[in-house]
Amino acid sequence: MPYTLALEVVAVVLAALSAMITAAKKNLDLVGTYSLAVIVAFGGGTIRDLLLMRRPFFWAQRWEYLVVIFVLSLPFVYSRRMHQLSQRLVARGELVDALGLGFYTVVGCMFALEAKQPAVVAILLGIITATGGGIIGDVLTNEIPGYFLHGPLYTSSAFVGAVAFVALEPVSHKIAVPAAVGSAVVLRLMSVFLGATLPRPHWLRTDAYPIQGPPPDGPRPPG
Repeated sequence: MPYTLALEVVAVVLAALSAMITAAKKNLDLVGTYSLAVIVAFGGGTIRDLLLMRRPFFWAQRWEYLVVIFVLSLPFVYSRRMHQLSQRLVARGELVDALGLGFYTVVGCMFALEAKQPAVVAILLGIITATGGGIIGDVLTNEIPGYFLHGPLYTSSAFVGAVAFVALEPVSHKIAVPAAVGSAVVLRLMSVFLGATLPRPHWLRTDAYPIQGPPPDGPRPPG
């Protein structure tokens, strides 16, 4: 359990930082930044706990997470000395996001296997834990969740990481964790920097369902 807790701490901090970077891009204030960080960091794990009927929720059991995220939010939002660091974090936001995705995938699988769930269920709960908070965060910031769009391999990366962990965990726990995190992070970064994607759906290749809306230069007057 201490090992699982250590991985969970890393996942929570990385997910919160990723959400703070998004908040900075959206020009949110302290309340918005903290709220978004909490929702993104806790969302997927809360859904997992609901499905596994775990009580109290992991963030209520470890209420220190709420304090840690708030302490991180203050300098992120207000400290001038943190300004350059914040800019570097924004530039490296994809790496922070990928690491959070990988660690949360492993944590979700661990909790599922500890609850004696089958391998397929453990993989699904690993994906939900890794992506659930981000999906909620995207909705709150008025974005179509990138997890559902063609291009960025969010869910696919979590899936590969979850499969790697579940497959290797019976062999060696020490091998399963780095292999799962590494595979999820590498695939996600390949998507970002090398353009790796799944095959395009036929409706995107053929433009069978073009996006409806006004022309690029705005609506035309009648007539």
